Amino acid sequence: MLKRKNYWLLFAVLLLALTSLSPSMELNTDHGSYPPRQPLDQSERPPSGEAGEIQSLQIRVSLSTEEFSVLEQISKEYTLSSGVDVNLKNVEAEDGGAQIQQELTVGTSPDIVMLDGHSIYDLATRGYLLPVDIYQSVPGSTPLTMLIPQMQWNGYNWGVPLDIDPYVLVYSPERLAVLGVAEVPASLAQWNELLGRVKVDPEKKRYLLAMDTRNPYGYAAVLHSMGSSLLSAGLEQAQWTEAARSYFYLTSRFNKEIWELLQDGKVAVAAVPLSEWKKHGNSTLAVQMPKKQEGVPNEEVIDSRFFALPAQSGSPEAAVKWLAYVTSDTAQLEWLENTDRLPALAELYRSAQPKLGLLPMEAGWFLAEDNTPGSGTEAEWNRRADAALGLITGKLDAAGYQAFVKPALE
Repeated sequence: MLKRKNYWLLFAVLLLALTSLSPSMELNTDHGSYPPRQPLDQSERPPSGEAGEIQSLQIRVSLSTEEFSVLEQISKEYTLSSGVDVNLKNVEAEDGGAQIQQELTVGTSPDIVMLDGHSIYDLATRGYLLPVDIYQSVPGSTPLTMLIPQMQWNGYNWGVPLDIDPYVLVYSPERLAVLGVAEVPASLAQWNELLGRVKVDPEKKRYLLAMDTRNPYGYAAVLHSMGSSLLSAGLEQAQWTEAARSYFYLTSRFNKEIWELLQDGKVAVAAVPLSEWKKHGNSTLAVQMPKKQEGVPNEEVIDSRFFALPAQSGSPEAAVKWLAYVTSDTAQLEWLENTDRLPALAELYRSAQPKLGLLPMEAGWFLAEDNTPGSGTEAEWNRRADAALGLITGKLDAAGYQAFVKPALE
């Protein structure tokens, strides 16, 4: 009997020892457990990788063929300086960003993904992303203030901006003059006037407006020209859109036919990315940036692209070093030179203005802080964006749009 008691005593001692030595397997999901960190350093390309480290990063992006080649070159430079092998995979389709987002929610987990800026809040709040700034805390240059609401939630940064591309309104002054109009309308009344002139065109082959149907930035640029915005548009703007949409030329942002249609006068105005205007615009066409309006966030008309860490990223510490390298000020200027998409770092709009090239707005337009969207606007932006795309494509009428956004208006 005594011998059996000794066995039980020995078993208890061993169990206690194993319990004290083994790490806890309980996952702490409390967001408050993340230690406070500084933003990811984007002021310079940092050295990355300890001597002897053997690492590999899997990165999934959605870029054009030309853009992907530029990113590959920058990433190769990083590999040479760090010894970290980087495997870049590109989804070139124009809806590639949506594909990457869908794959992220069903468990496909590279170390880094590229996302539209307005998708970060939704993915972060649903648990599909890691906060970037808990893995590296070196203070440095900051992104444009207007981008911060897209990347921050719960006190942490969930993305690192790569670039921005504002949507502008392009037109042919000569062709608009035929319609009795000197420039792009600057109010709802003037848009109504231009619509009326297009409707009475004897050839009946003229479009009022060319817009991208895959994102709401072009439509937001039109709303800004009316003195409204995507977040504030109401029934009056929706009714105009419903009345005008049979005269819309709905297409892709990369449709090169738009430029011929503008020059031939078959499209009165086109809402296009500034990068496309830089590539295809010419002296016969004029460009107009939506004017700055009190209380209207400029970022509504800006297509922004971010890198983010999936929740199942296998090497987040190594990933943020790659992010700091490819989004540094040096890399962003190299990116601008080869892609025409503008940098996301605020300092470059102060110190590198000549390198930004000719812009249809002053650099201060990007630095304005009084028009920065407030916290909590991202969820409403996504809801409004869906409603706007439904309205311009005919899936919603004005009443349906109003009902969709009504809770926010009350």
